[in-house]
Amino acid sequence: VTVYGQTEVTHDLMDKREAAGLVTVYEAANVALHDFDGASPFVTYCKDGVTHRIDCDFIAGCDGYHGVSRRSVPEGALRTFERQYPFGWLGVLA
Repeated sequence: VTVYGQTEVTHDLMDKREAAGLVTVYEAANVALHDFDGASPFVTYCKDGVTHRIDCDFIAGCDGYHGVSRRSVPEGALRTFERQYPFGWLGVLA
């Protein structure tokens, strides 16, 4: 088992993503989730003045508490659970 900080986990995962030839978009504007709970969800965003659309099987909102995903969840559909641990963020890769 290897234990290391969350930023290092993120760095390693993004390196693997880049090595696989996958694109990651940073600093996108006007990000919007559409048909969030429907059969054909998609995401739109603007980058360098061009609007892009990504069609999805599902949308995983992993953009944090203040991200666009949380604001896009339909009213009444969001349930929040929290557990306090006696330590800070750690990534565990087993």
